[in-house]
Amino acid sequence: MALTHLATDVNLEGGWSGLWTAITNALPGITTLLTIVGVCLVAGAIIGFIMERRKGGGGFGGGQGSSKLWWTLAGGAVLAGTNTVMPLLLKLADAVINFGIGVLGSV
Repeated sequence: MALTHLATDVNLEGGWSGLWTAITNALPGITTLLTIVGVCLVAGAIIGFIMERRKGGGGFGGGQGSSKLWWTLAGGAVLAGTNTVMPLLLKLADAVINFGIGVLGSV
């Protein structure tokens, strides 16, 4: 029980912010490079999906043929929007974890 009292405020987004600031200071062009790679991934996934559907295939397999497309889009979005997507996901994780700690701490 003592451990739940120590972890009352999880801040994953703050840790990411510090890490990302250090990385971008050390490698100034990394954000642009990741954006280019992410956009290329998204464009390639969409073009590949369209070409596969055009040939009459299911389009990458999976649920209705779009599983690979969605995972590639998610990966491309994370790469292209590292300054936006990662903090947003981590804030959501912070909220869920802090809520869970609050519920378990009151038991």
